[in-house]
Amino acid sequence: MVIYTDGSCVGNGKAHNSGGFGVIVVDNNENLLFNYSKRCENTTNNREELKAILYSFLNYGVNIYNEDNFNKEIPIVYSDSNYCVQTFNEWMFGWANKGWIKSDKQTPENLDLIQAYYNWYNKGYRIELKKVKGHAGNKWNEVADQLATGKLTPEEVYKIYG
Repeated sequence: MVIYTDGSCVGNGKAHNSGGFGVIVVDNNENLLFNYSKRCENTTNNREELKAILYSFLNYGVNIYNEDNFNKEIPIVYSDSNYCVQTFNEWMFGWANKGWIKSDKQTPENLDLIQAYYNWYNKGYRIELKKVKGHAGNKWNEVADQLATGKLTPEEVYKIYG
């Protein structure tokens, strides 16, 4: 199972903005299994990117550990956000050890999402989170982007790719 995630925010950093995230799940032969998107007001692009990964983690990384799936592979999750990949693969461990304080003595942004992931991770649940280059022609990353930006709905994705 391979998952592509993306987040977006139009008006990022402004008082009024609109964002969302998209998730694409494909099998190892690149066949579409599932897709999801969610829209949100007054957010940031990083927050939406983190939410997409967290959604994938909670719906696939955690659920893969039920008795029927115990011996299945850990899902591979791709994100085009270096910030998110480094946060979940590296930085959060150091921040946790320092009482959730970064090297600049500030609290990490989006701490609620980071701690949610961290808490499940510490219970032994896993995804394999990898970086993919954004806007570089990767079919499923591009579709996740279109879901995140609202250019496609999940229903339209099924009509086109299902």
